[in-house]
Amino acid sequence: MLKFDEAKFLKKGTDALAIRSEVEKIVDGICAKGYKNIFFVGIGGTISYDWQIESIMKSMSTLNYYVENAAEFTTLGNKHFSKDSLVIVDSASGDTKEVVAAVKFAQEKGAKVLGLIEKAGTPLAELVDYLVLSESNLKMYMVAYRLMYNNKEFPQYDKFFAELENLPKALVEVQKASDDKAAAYAAKYKDEPLQYLVGTGNLYGFAYCTAMCLMEEMLWMTTKSIHGAEFFHGTLEVIDRDSVVMLFKGEDATRPLMDRVENFTNTICKNVIVFDTKDYALKGISEEFRGLVSPMVMSAVCSRICAHLEEELKHPMAIRRYYRRLDY
Repeated sequence: MLKFDEAKFLKKGTDALAIRSEVEKIVDGICAKGYKNIFFVGIGGTISYDWQIESIMKSMSTLNYYVENAAEFTTLGNKHFSKDSLVIVDSASGDTKEVVAAVKFAQEKGAKVLGLIEKAGTPLAELVDYLVLSESNLKMYMVAYRLMYNNKEFPQYDKFFAELENLPKALVEVQKASDDKAAAYAAKYKDEPLQYLVGTGNLYGFAYCTAMCLMEEMLWMTTKSIHGAEFFHGTLEVIDRDSVVMLFKGEDATRPLMDRVENFTNTICKNVIVFDTKDYALKGISEEFRGLVSPMVMSAVCSRICAHLEEELKHPMAIRRYYRRLDY
């Protein structure tokens, strides 16, 4: 397949799962010391992962948590934030300036910060109080599920992570199974002037990240992301026969909201593209956990979409015009 290294992908997955005991030790230590509430703080792509966690936790946990945009957190603040809050940040680069500022702001108030960072030796890796180093986004899920488990919630914790050992291989098969559809989409729609990306539940943040971080920032494609529950309060009026609407359907409790969007758009639009986690077998993952892993499944699908868009557009995703190139 185009730009696909199966061995490298599998190693990344197994390496991510291997840090579970390290994550548990850190989270258990934090819980033993105690905290009043949790602040997931991010910006851009990282806040989209926070939204995925928020969607999962709101139906599973009584923990007191907030999701904050890093820049707004340092300017507007939050009256629920205090020295007894636990702040969790995530960063691929390790030096996102808004997140660095948010960490310093939190620490000045006396709060402790857990950093989920991809690169050692970066400003954030050096700054946070607790550090998890990993290139995989699985680390955020590990932290969230351990926090819930320590709160006497998610009793399926051990069973879930035992099944996750099967996920890297399952996601390889997802990428193989989705490749032809991803290639067809990229060839047909690469030059569209505007595309709408819709998701709900733990895939709304994914739709947002795909639209903003991948398609806009990295591929210079014009998009709009929208929550499926909000689709019928504005967006439906600008959809017509020639609109391009991409739907990300997962398997959590919000799936009926996406069914509603799919049914409506297919009555008026000829360019509805549906990527559905139900289309993939996920060998080794039981039915009860499929909804929880929907973001990881869709991420595997999206990796194929991006590989083919990059090829069709002849535009390397690493190139930026303005981001980190101009002073702003």
